[in-house]
Amino acid sequence: MKAMEERTVGLISASSSRASLKTQLENGYPRICDYCEPTIEFLSSSELARHIRQDHTTQEGGSFLCRYGEHGVCQKLPLEGVCDVDFEAHIRRCHTSQSVPYSRSTSCFTEDNEEAASLRSIRLTSDRDTPTIEKKKFTLHSFTQNLSAVLADPSRSRNDLSTFFTRHWGDTFVPTQPVPTSKRLAKMADASFDSYCQAAGESYKRYQAVKRALRLSHTEGTESGNERQDAEDLPTVFIDPRFTLGDSSTFSAVFTVPANENLDALKQTLSGKNVIPATPLEVAINKKPGEFRDYEALQNRLEMMHDVVDGRLAGKLVAKTDDFWQVVRSYSGLQEQLANALQCVMVVRKNLKHVDELVCDQTKKIIEVHQKYEQKKHLLAKLNDIACLREAQSTVQMMLSQGDYPKAIECIETSLDVLSKELNGVTCFRHLSSQLRELYSVIGRMMNEDFTSLIQKEFGVKPEAGTLIQAEGELSAVLLGLMRMRKYTFISVLREEIIEGVKSVMRHVIKSQILNSGVDLSDFDPSLTQLGEPVRRMKHADFLKTVRAVMDEEYFFCKRLEALQDILLETAQRAHPSNRHGSEDIIIERLEEAKLNESDSDDETGSFSKSTSSGGFVSGSAVNSNATATTLLSIEVRSEAFLKRVLPLIAEFGHQCAQQRISRLLIARAKNASVTEATTPTQLSECIAIVKEYQSQCEEEGWYSTQNQKAGGLGRAINKLSMDYIEKFHAARKMRIGNMLDTELWKATDVSIIDQNMVDQAIETGMLRSSKRIDDGPTKKPFKRTGSSATIDSGTSVSNQTGIIVDEESFVVVGSSITMIQILADYCEAISKMPTFAQDWNSRVIELLKTFNSRCCQLILGAGALQLVGLKTISVRNLGTIFVNLTLAGRSLELVCRFIPMVHDEMDRVLPDDRKSLLRYFKGVESEYRDHVNEIAIKLISVIAHYTTNCLGMWDVKGNIPSPEFQQICRHMLKFHNGLTGIMPRDQIESLFRQVHENFKANLREHVTGMGIRPHDTLKYGYVTQDYMYYQQNVKNMESCRNLELESLNDIMFD
Repeated sequence: MKAMEERTVGLISASSSRASLKTQLENGYPRICDYCEPTIEFLSSSELARHIRQDHTTQEGGSFLCRYGEHGVCQKLPLEGVCDVDFEAHIRRCHTSQSVPYSRSTSCFTEDNEEAASLRSIRLTSDRDTPTIEKKKFTLHSFTQNLSAVLADPSRSRNDLSTFFTRHWGDTFVPTQPVPTSKRLAKMADASFDSYCQAAGESYKRYQAVKRALRLSHTEGTESGNERQDAEDLPTVFIDPRFTLGDSSTFSAVFTVPANENLDALKQTLSGKNVIPATPLEVAINKKPGEFRDYEALQNRLEMMHDVVDGRLAGKLVAKTDDFWQVVRSYSGLQEQLANALQCVMVVRKNLKHVDELVCDQTKKIIEVHQKYEQKKHLLAKLNDIACLREAQSTVQMMLSQGDYPKAIECIETSLDVLSKELNGVTCFRHLSSQLRELYSVIGRMMNEDFTSLIQKEFGVKPEAGTLIQAEGELSAVLLGLMRMRKYTFISVLREEIIEGVKSVMRHVIKSQILNSGVDLSDFDPSLTQLGEPVRRMKHADFLKTVRAVMDEEYFFCKRLEALQDILLETAQRAHPSNRHGSEDIIIERLEEAKLNESDSDDETGSFSKSTSSGGFVSGSAVNSNATATTLLSIEVRSEAFLKRVLPLIAEFGHQCAQQRISRLLIARAKNASVTEATTPTQLSECIAIVKEYQSQCEEEGWYSTQNQKAGGLGRAINKLSMDYIEKFHAARKMRIGNMLDTELWKATDVSIIDQNMVDQAIETGMLRSSKRIDDGPTKKPFKRTGSSATIDSGTSVSNQTGIIVDEESFVVVGSSITMIQILADYCEAISKMPTFAQDWNSRVIELLKTFNSRCCQLILGAGALQLVGLKTISVRNLGTIFVNLTLAGRSLELVCRFIPMVHDEMDRVLPDDRKSLLRYFKGVESEYRDHVNEIAIKLISVIAHYTTNCLGMWDVKGNIPSPEFQQICRHMLKFHNGLTGIMPRDQIESLFRQVHENFKANLREHVTGMGIRPHDTLKYGYVTQDYMYYQQNVKNMESCRNLELESLNDIMFD
């Protein structure tokens, strides 16, 4: 209706112009639109062009499609449309030019253009005051168009025509394969329809039988043809509605003899029976096909048919007589009813006219008055808006002077909204919009500057007790203004200020701690701009105190950021209570998500290397797929949705910055090699405990929402420091034991009281610890040992002893084995202090044990054994030294092997359940040590067996008793015994001599048998007996072999 009113007003205003244009009509005009109902008349081509653009054109992007044609399709314009200039040329060439025929050959469909100067005349087809224009009804046929005309369009290229069907749908828009059968429908066999076909066939047969019986009942009846009421027994040629004798075929069928009697038109009926059969006279007349029938016979036959038809029609009339008279009788009553109805209609029309005068006219007047009132009310509102806009700039200036940024921004936005919607086109306000926008941008810059100064002031001064944010009101006002203006650059400013605030807090704390620690600062800059070297010179206790103070201050700083974060979230909720720019925010959000993915990939590439330990601070499988707070805040915020995503991460971002600064503090101290070497596992565990405590506090505050605690910067730094410490710890111990073995003289060493106390404490508690820890912790009872040359007391200074006593068993060993026990104690202590790195400690302890075992094997049993002790060959003179060296090596390995289970138990206590399988390496190492000890024992037996065999090989039974060879054998046995005594326990020496004796018996029996000496050879057998008795006596005289059972010669020979 509003469009009709505007068109009517335009028609009235243009009436004077149309009167002047009547005298200047173009050739071929006036014209009417071929496709608009009611018809519209146009006086010029510009009016017709304007009409086509308004009502017969559609626009898709920058292309215009013409709809001025049959079914809304113009066949002279491409389907994809043309630009604006080409579309104007198309309208002039095809629709508005004088040469275009006045027909429905072309039509278009457009939207409004800027030809405001052209006029349009409308021919009204009704008596109503307002014109009505109804468009043609849209039906399914509106989609159709002339395909041949489209394909034959000369303006199209050959390529367009060849790809007409495949340009948009593709080459495979027609499926090349048959549609597969549906899996939801079961496959039916032909046998499934047998029962249906049988039942349906029987029903069909019954239907055909009933149909035939009904037809017979209609045709048969009585013999009298006049009683029938149908025309099925009449020739079909006469009852055909197209019957006319003017048709030659019909005339021939009636008046000529047919070629075939069965095809006679006068005998063909619907029922197959003829009411008037041929007369005998007609049958007797023999006429040739094509000749005229006998006139008399044909006349009689036709008269008979006429009579039959008359009779049947009369019967019909008789049957309908009652109905006819009933209609006649009711006609007079119908006339009376119509007269009464006419009177009622006249009364109703009179009443309606009276109602129209009393009610409708008054209602129309009331509506008109109300419309005028609304118009004047709307005019008054616009005048009020104009009055308000006149004071807009002064109002904004007053609000800015009061510092009320949100109200000033709201005033500007409201003024701009009123100017663009309600007062658009008002001349007096043509410059106000640009002035308000300029003022709007100035306010944005002012608020950015105020926010920067407020944040710097807030972070630069420590707040008073009980408050976290000092200028909360001013910050809220500035933030609310910035968020309403959708200027989110303050997030970047806040990010930089947080980074600087974390730095300044840390530097302030470190400087104060350095000054309080008493570090010599004479060599440093008084301003302490470089804090790395003073931190490295601090004592460990002072350094831990500094780290704790830094963490406390950074934690408090993050709490202040959390309070600021709450202010930001509350302000964002007030600034954007509902999403008014949903589609725009979604588009910007997608762009920022794309940038976020790129940032995530960069962060993952530059992250710390993963730990080889599964129990460290960073797991090997811990890869953070989500974006961290640092990554999110590094992206420029340009949408409300992304702002709401970033604001809850302000405190977490500050926490991550604090983690980075604390990590740099820890790494700065670890750069000094001397500090790392002096650090003990206990000190490192204390530092780790402080870090874990800080991380637990932060996790309770929820500052690990986007980043795992172990994957954070502080966790990675502690992990890196711990791994470096483990490597240096292991390398130092490995080098120490290697140097000891390289300089080892393989002589028995004295054992200090400290080492003995360490072993005694390990046997008592079951835990191997360094001697430094004996006096730590609660007071322990002194451990005293009696029954030896010295009494060991933890509180008494006693001289060193020769062997180390382990569980009432003395071990006389070399110095490298004592050093190895000390190193194992260091490892056990480190494992207990750093249980999270148990897997790394496990691999390095196993490596150290294997190194010690292999080096001992190379030096004692390998090629370097003789050179190590300064011998060129093994001779009788140095045989005792060889025995001593081998015995010391075996006992040293036994001593180390005794403490491997303690290391195993220490590792078992700290390893997680899923890593218990690593303990199998300890069993393997222990087995290797025992095998090595057995090899040394075999080596000792083989050396003494070698010399006894050589002596027996030179033995000749003569009269000298004892023989020199047996004397030499006894001397070798004595050297062997002396080499073992004092080093190896008595039971082990006895076991070795038992094996040596067994070898000696076998060699003696073999040699005596080889010389052919038998018991019946009394003299020589007696000499042999005397030599063997000499051997027995010497062996029995050895202290460790007194309980050894020695057989007689006869038992040896005849066993």
